[in-house]
Amino acid sequence: MKSFCLQLNRRSLLTVLMALFVIIPAFSQKITVQGTVIDETGVPVIGANVIAVGASAGAATDFDGNFTLSVSPDAVLSVSYIGYETQQVAVNGQTQLKITLKENSVVLDEVVAIGYGTVKKEDATGSVSVMKPDEIEAGLATSAQDLLVGKSPGVVVTSGGGDPQAGATIRIRGGASLNANNDPLIVIDGVPIDNSSVQGMSNPLAMVSPDNVESMTVLKDASATAIYGSRASNGVIIITTKKGQAGKPQVNFTANMYVNHARNTWEVLDADAYRALMTQYWGEGSEAVLAMGNANTNWQDEVLRTTISHDYSLSVGGTAGFLPYRVSANYTKSNGIIKTSSMDRVTAGINLTPKFFDDHLSVQLNAKGYYFKNNFGDSGSVGAAVAMDPTHPVYTDYAMAEGSAGKLFNGYTTWESGGLANINATQNPVSILMDRNNYADVLRSNGNLQLDYSVHFLPELHLNLNLGYDWSQTNEYNTIAQNSQTAWRSYKKNGASVETYKYERKINTLLDFYANYKKDIDAIDSNIDVTVGYSWQNFDNYGWNDNGVFMSAGYQNPVNNNGVYSLVIDEASKDAIGSVFENKPRYQWMSELQLVSFFGRINYSLMDTYLLTFTLRDDATSRFHKDCRWGLFPSAALAWKISNMDFFKDATDVMNEFKLRLGWGVTGQQDIGSLFPYMAVYQSSIQGSYYPGIINPVGSNGEYVYYPTLYPGGYDPNIKWEETTTYNAGIDVAFLGNRITASLDWYLRDTKDLLSYVTVPIGSATTNEMNKNIGTLRNLGVEFAINARPIVTKDFTWTVDYNVAWNKNEITKLNSTDDPNYFINTGGISGGTGNTVQAHKVGYPAYSFYLYEQVYDANGKPIEGEYVDQNGDGQITGEDRVLRHQKDPKVTMSLSNTFSYKNWDFGIVLRSNIGNYVYNNVLSDRTVLGNTWKNSNLSNLVVNDFYFDGTLEESKELKLSDYYLRNASFLRCDNITLGYTWQNLLNNNLRLRLFGAVQNPFVITKYNGLDPEVFGGIDNNVYPRPTTYSLGLVATF
Repeated sequence: MKSFCLQLNRRSLLTVLMALFVIIPAFSQKITVQGTVIDETGVPVIGANVIAVGASAGAATDFDGNFTLSVSPDAVLSVSYIGYETQQVAVNGQTQLKITLKENSVVLDEVVAIGYGTVKKEDATGSVSVMKPDEIEAGLATSAQDLLVGKSPGVVVTSGGGDPQAGATIRIRGGASLNANNDPLIVIDGVPIDNSSVQGMSNPLAMVSPDNVESMTVLKDASATAIYGSRASNGVIIITTKKGQAGKPQVNFTANMYVNHARNTWEVLDADAYRALMTQYWGEGSEAVLAMGNANTNWQDEVLRTTISHDYSLSVGGTAGFLPYRVSANYTKSNGIIKTSSMDRVTAGINLTPKFFDDHLSVQLNAKGYYFKNNFGDSGSVGAAVAMDPTHPVYTDYAMAEGSAGKLFNGYTTWESGGLANINATQNPVSILMDRNNYADVLRSNGNLQLDYSVHFLPELHLNLNLGYDWSQTNEYNTIAQNSQTAWRSYKKNGASVETYKYERKINTLLDFYANYKKDIDAIDSNIDVTVGYSWQNFDNYGWNDNGVFMSAGYQNPVNNNGVYSLVIDEASKDAIGSVFENKPRYQWMSELQLVSFFGRINYSLMDTYLLTFTLRDDATSRFHKDCRWGLFPSAALAWKISNMDFFKDATDVMNEFKLRLGWGVTGQQDIGSLFPYMAVYQSSIQGSYYPGIINPVGSNGEYVYYPTLYPGGYDPNIKWEETTTYNAGIDVAFLGNRITASLDWYLRDTKDLLSYVTVPIGSATTNEMNKNIGTLRNLGVEFAINARPIVTKDFTWTVDYNVAWNKNEITKLNSTDDPNYFINTGGISGGTGNTVQAHKVGYPAYSFYLYEQVYDANGKPIEGEYVDQNGDGQITGEDRVLRHQKDPKVTMSLSNTFSYKNWDFGIVLRSNIGNYVYNNVLSDRTVLGNTWKNSNLSNLVVNDFYFDGTLEESKELKLSDYYLRNASFLRCDNITLGYTWQNLLNNNLRLRLFGAVQNPFVITKYNGLDPEVFGGIDNNVYPRPTTYSLGLVATF
């Protein structure tokens, strides 16, 4: 029996093994699956990813939506495409599949913020750009302003350079004003922010951490911006921050490290070249040559540095019970490339979005707090480093008499005479930095409480209340060290340490209330969206600064005894410690601005094809007289979604969107600087103009009392806001299921009642010139943007974004006389008194350059003092200056490429300005031989192919030569990035990305200055923009 069982078991085992040998090959066999992927309308989906779940097999659909894949018979295919819901399809042994993808409801219903509400992106009638920064862009940016660079056509962002406190200047479709504010309105989570920041905070965007930005919407044309009325002429930027989402908590952590160094510095003469040039020009044994030293100092190296900066961001979002939440914190340490300059920023925020009463009441609570500590490195040190002669060292070992109170000038090399600092000489650049402690502590908080109630008995009607605030304060201290060059050159000029203090506080409060009614009217295949509301906003500003408090004793005048200096404390000066310089009272200011508005908007859609938007806003501002206080700002827009028409259906397999847009509207500008330009504001007369008192002519000590007089400043009771009328025509198209999207816009912007600083008749005011509403200005432009994914495969994707904009700016009226020869000088430069190199004139762009046309010899070298006699009268006068070129680029463009291969990603962003010119003020200051020895001190020159003499009679107009006007067109590489992402770590609980990047690695330009990107067109900036190398980590779990 036992033997029988053993034989049976052997036979059974053999049978099983034989069966396995038959079955396993059957399971390991693969079949070829051919399939087609279409959308719900039957149009092939091109470039869809088809991947076998749990296997490496994958393919992308071709132009007809077809794919071929070799998989096991029981495989499951995952089919995905942007804008559609991902589907998983079981093969079940089939060799032919037809897969229909459904449009993603989130993408289908994607909305954009348009002010006091949202609209579906596909239903937008105005010119609107939406940017949703990804983790790559957020990791490269240190503030929200960086996210805008090159992202939208017509939006020009010019950074302030390498200063960590520097803000950016943003212009949308060119400037709409000459003298009023040209900055766009910034709205953060529904709260319009005051563009004028306190000291230590460059602009409102500097406080927003890029990691907290959900989206940035740029409203460009009047049909989109008119809902903001008198503040919308320069465009609107709406920032929506991230909010809590339903589900389990999600934690996001980012860490970035940056290495910064100056990409470019001014090339100045080194000590050997300087000595040779000075000897050749001034002569051997001259005072200038004898004043030179024996050192070889690179002063720019002494004040600049390579720095390491870093930032960290942590956010937690999810739902706690019924309460969706998001809590975030961020720390940034940014060290400037100027020694002693740095910025520490700490931000924290909380967002709560609960719903009550069966979701009828939606609550959004945002609160954010910011702390900035700014150490201001004196940028004047870089200018001094360019000017300081290279033959002297940083420090001088002054021989000091026994008992002296320290080294003269704290040991820094100083141009002096008999021990006293030469106040007309270039100051030691290192001393400028190290002997000054200038810092500011800034606190800021903003937020809002927004209640949206869907009426129970009429759920289509929403009542929305938004209460917002923006509070900030700064405490700035500026301390000059005892015995420093600055202390010897300022205040009592006795070397005493002085500290100045400034306090400023700003409060911005907001109340918005509006009702919104949305309704689908099926009977006429229509949709109506109506909004009416009220807005009140108050801006309160208060501050004061002292006149300088003495922090130490001063000195007696130093004594030079055959090269040995004596430095003795002035005992009498000790009594002044803690007192204010000249016992002047502190200067205080207080201001308040109020805005009141009523607004309404109607969005109407017929058959989801014909769209109409009409807005109206009635604004009042306390800036203007009661008779000019109110202004009405209307707008209208039409759109036609041609792709929804029956005759277009045959083309939808290629072009899935085709929309035409037309818009018109009027917007205003009330931010004209002064808060009370319509009334007389009394101010103190010029210092020194004192008159004896009348009521109490004699004081308690029996001496006559003198008082400064007050006089009213110039004012215009009829002054009002500038108004800009905008016409816009646009086309939006999309191809191959949004694989290619593009937009084209044409616009015309006419600004009337332009504020122009003009001469007023003698005796009509207490000033010779003042602002009046008498000018007109025109901007005409075209914008084009395209986004495409030329290659989409299982492992490789190429995405490209390109945008280009052209803008023409022209002044069409400047004064009430229509004098064709009338112009306004502007654009002051350093060097000389009252020199200006730009002008406003009818028929020319604003800020056109106004210079003499330089004459050159046969070798192409400028002939000093020789200019073209434009009017042929045989003499060179101011009438021979010509208006040529403009400061703003005629064309701007940006090209971004991103390549993804499996888990790797590589990106490069290029940006270009074409047609912008710059007056090189550094070159005009530092190419004149006669300036190298002046006021008993030496000055250096920048390296150039030609140097002017500067001492000749015909050289007096040298700075007004167009020799210094240069074409500053450029191509800049904004950044290059390389990253790797682990999608599923720790059992699919962690997503991790590491990346490296370089920002501003190169610039291609003919401009010979420090950097061709100069806002204002006058280059007197010697603070270099840095090249930044960064390493970053992004973790989500």
